Amino acid sequence: MMKIQQIRNATLIITYANKRFLIDPMFAPKDFYPPIPKCFNPNTKWPLVDLPFAISKIIDNIDAVILTHYHIDHFDEFAVHALPKDLKIYLQDDIDKQLLINHGFTNIEVLTKEGNSFDDIKLYKVDCQHGIKALTVPYFEFTSNYFNMSVRYEAMGVIFQHKDEETLYLAGDTIFCDFVKNAIAQYAPTKIIINCADAQFEHSGSIIMGTDDILKLHQYAPNLKIIANHLDTVGHATLNRQQLSEFITQHKLADYIFVPEDGEII
Repeated sequence: MMKIQQIRNATLIITYANKRFLIDPMFAPKDFYPPIPKCFNPNTKWPLVDLPFAISKIIDNIDAVILTHYHIDHFDEFAVHALPKDLKIYLQDDIDKQLLINHGFTNIEVLTKEGNSFDDIKLYKVDCQHGIKALTVPYFEFTSNYFNMSVRYEAMGVIFQHKDEETLYLAGDTIFCDFVKNAIAQYAPTKIIINCADAQFEHSGSIIMGTDDILKLHQYAPNLKIIANHLDTVGHATLNRQQLSEFITQHKLADYIFVPEDGEII
């Protein structure tokens, strides 16, 4: 049976067809990173909270890692040091692959839209729209210099398929867009995990989903079960769990949208 465990931020453990996938491992302790520049909370250190478990417990018995993109809030120096260098890692392209090779990882595979096989599980790459590109890229370029690491616009989502499981869509860092609509239409997932803290810079607009996009998603696919992710951790977020829960109540969406706490398993 599929299980989705919220760890913190975009970090998840997805148990799918008896395999355990660690998603976007970011393991820094609370307040380790300096404030994110040019956002609405420019004085806020992050992560805003600690991990719910020890790192050793999180990475225990992991079969593979999926890195949706190489941003510091999805893969950090603590993950670099904690993960076994021969652990299977799936990622979006050769640029991210080279970055991980530079960190000493040896078992890396680029996901494709044609599909990759992990045993009898199929994984399909889905493109993301990480905000409106013209508005977002200048902030990513500035942040690259600020954190002294690559902060690219490109990101991916992933479709999970197996003959004995329902289809799962990990949407990744994206706003609601044609990539999302087309993936739902093509693969007919029954569940979607969305990154929905409505992260923003000063004039970028949303770079991941917020309540407006969540409502559009539900209207587009009314029976799709939505799992809310990437909440209550980063300094450039503008939507938190409490606000999202109030939105869910207001729009009578409790049967369709689930907001797990850190450490919780669905």
